[in-house]
Amino acid sequence: MKRVTLAMLCKTSPVWFRFLRRKTYPWVTLATAACKIAYSSRIERDKEKAHLMLALARINVVSVLELMNELLW
Repeated sequence: MKRVTLAMLCKTSPVWFRFLRRKTYPWVTLATAACKIAYSSRIERDKEKAHLMLALARINVVSVLELMNELLW
C-alpha cells in the first residue's frame, strides 16, 4: 500500500482548490456581497449591489431549477 506524503498532498491541493473555487464561485460572491450590503455605507452599498447583481447573472438558473426539480420529485 502506497503512503500519502505531505509532498503529494501539496502538489494536488492547488488543483482541488481551483476546482472548488470554480464550482462555488458565483455562490460565494453572492453570499459575501449580501453580507457586505448589510454592513457598508451608502456609496459602498451601491457598489456591493452591483456585485450582487453580477453574481446573480452568473448563476446558471437552469441547472438550479433542475436540481430543485430532482429534490422535489
